[in-house]
Amino acid sequence: MKHIFIVNPISGKADAGLYLVPDLLDAAKRNEIDYEILVTEYPGHAKDLALERARGEQAVRVYACGGDGTLNEVTEGVFLSQNPQAEIACVPCGSGNDFIRNFGEAEDFLNLDALIQGSGVGIDLMQTHKGVATAICSVGIDADIAYGIPRFRRVPLCGGHMAYNLSILQRLCTKMGRKMLVDLDGRRIEDEFLIATVCNGSYYGGGFCAAPQADMHDGWLDVILVKKISRMHLAGVLAKYKKGQHMDGDEVAQPYRSIMQHYRARHVRITPSDGKTAIVNIDGECRKERELRVQALSNAVRFVLPLHLYEKQNQTAHSASAAGI
Repeated sequence: MKHIFIVNPISGKADAGLYLVPDLLDAAKRNEIDYEILVTEYPGHAKDLALERARGEQAVRVYACGGDGTLNEVTEGVFLSQNPQAEIACVPCGSGNDFIRNFGEAEDFLNLDALIQGSGVGIDLMQTHKGVATAICSVGIDADIAYGIPRFRRVPLCGGHMAYNLSILQRLCTKMGRKMLVDLDGRRIEDEFLIATVCNGSYYGGGFCAAPQADMHDGWLDVILVKKISRMHLAGVLAKYKKGQHMDGDEVAQPYRSIMQHYRARHVRITPSDGKTAIVNIDGECRKERELRVQALSNAVRFVLPLHLYEKQNQTAHSASAAGI
């Protein structure tokens, strides 16, 4: 198997991706693998490199060395290659690293020996009207806040945390909630929503656990709808939403059932009822769109788990099978 490391040199704090290269070289030599290290040069380059290296019938593992954005690009490139022997791996050195939270901690995936010795498991993806996505898509206040952050980052002495807080303050000064039409496999729901999320995984936005029950192996999308609420209650609700405490297993927790709804679907379409554009978040990339369309892609790619996590998952699956679950 050929191991391709695609490094984003400006990912994370202090260009963490670039400083990763010596560690990659050492790990590759220790494990005596056939490898190549490539450094991205422009936005979208990781996708191009992944597609180029994965195309064909050879066994290849493509490592996304960066944040969630780099992983998304590599995933789309490998998916488009249509190579059944291609795998995706992640060496997390971004600022958020939300995707890997579905499987373990950053430290698990930064153990390069365990990652190289690990194995791939089939995971679902999402097909959107703008390409493939891995974790969560959304419309609402969360997307609006994320969309506003880059503008505040351009202000002198305004770092990431301050830019985030300023974007929140700006959003709180505007109307709360928006009337949206949500189509779930043909079932139509229309109401004023604060947030509408379509989840393949559990985490997004730097650790928000929107769907703690989401399973990236079940072929379903988990949809969480948060109705319009007052500013007075917003902070408390979002605090629970961030920790995943708004859910109780597969159901919305009792205190939040009047303002939240949970559904499962394979095809989801969300459109503003007024026909105007809304800020749409697709795996952290935010843009103005007239709709959000998402389709579940079951068992779409193979994602590599470090050896200890792979063995743990296999043991859990075996125990569940033996128990008849």
